[in-house]
Amino acid sequence: MGYYDVYHRAEVVATRRLTPHLVRVELGGDGMRTWESSGVPDERLVLVLPEPGSREVARPVTMPDGTQDYPDPENQPPMRSYTVRSWDGEAGRMCVDFVVHQGGVASTWAQEAEVGDVIYLTEAMGWYRPPADSTWQLLVADLAGLPALARAVEELPAGTRAHVLAEIPSAADRLEVVTAGDVTWTWLEGSGNDTGPSRLADAVAAFPTPDGPGYVWFAAEASASRAVRKHLRHERGLPVSRCTLLGYWRLDSERWDARYAEVAPALEAVYTEAVAAGATSDDALELYDEALERVGL
Repeated sequence: MGYYDVYHRAEVVATRRLTPHLVRVELGGDGMRTWESSGVPDERLVLVLPEPGSREVARPVTMPDGTQDYPDPENQPPMRSYTVRSWDGEAGRMCVDFVVHQGGVASTWAQEAEVGDVIYLTEAMGWYRPPADSTWQLLVADLAGLPALARAVEELPAGTRAHVLAEIPSAADRLEVVTAGDVTWTWLEGSGNDTGPSRLADAVAAFPTPDGPGYVWFAAEASASRAVRKHLRHERGLPVSRCTLLGYWRLDSERWDARYAEVAPALEAVYTEAVAAGATSDDALELYDEALERVGL
């Protein structure tokens, strides 16, 4: 794989169904004692999962330089990116919430996981960074982004003013989140989440901008993220420092992957050339996203 230097062995210590479409898996074991959190509430890591029918994933190979890897491209276990819902450093315990859906490798594993099952995981990084002078926050997610959103709400400092737009399959998927923040919620039920068109972009467009400097965090399907990015950047004039917009998944991902493979070199050159010309990574990503749209992605 080559992206991570160290993998941590993790054992399943508990599982439970949170809502009809969310399953929580709690991970622990001695291998988690050396894992370190980034401290950012939307931190994401890679989970290395067992092959279907197996209870334990293969151990990574220690390379000559001391790093760890799964170097054989023909014999790599399934790997998926997920949010750390919570981390207890003293106990060495982590919770990861999985969206329940048909056919997904990680979703299937989470629903069938048993105490004692073994996986490996990487270090994590996150993107949620509201500027210090923000007087309000708008936090937006569909079901895939809801675990990160819930953690962000949970960790808000006392009195922090925030509004949540959360799109879920049904009313039964609502979560109760304890927070010291001053938070209002709008639940959009029965749309998006691969059940039909998302209403998140329209909900963001209808949100009245509060007075004072603010911050928007968005995590949902990639096309919805693009629509919101356009609105915030071009219609509201929000600078990149005041919005974090993440595409957590894609509709019709197989078609997208096939088309991307055809045009990848030219698209990736847009980003690298922009950075070489002095653009920030955020601005270069925006140019890259515009290039994606021009080729129908």
